[in-house]
Amino acid sequence: MKAIQLYDKFDEEIVGTVLLKTNVDFGDITNAWDEYQEFHNSNSENWNIPDIYHFASLNNTLCEVLDLDFYQPAH
Repeated sequence: MKAIQLYDKFDEEIVGTVLLKTNVDFGDITNAWDEYQEFHNSNSENWNIPDIYHFASLNNTLCEVLDLDFYQPAH
């Protein structure tokens, strides 16, 4: 399995992480993300900000959202 973090191409903030489905490669998901970003990015005049869940629902044969939690132990 492979997970990829996807970024908004204009503000370079992490939008989310997706887990690639079987037989999907890096190029498949990056092409789909580039197409999605044409209309959904922080620079859009229509305020169509990228939504990782919306992207994954449109591309459900390629990926699913991988929710991540981070734990920082106290010193």
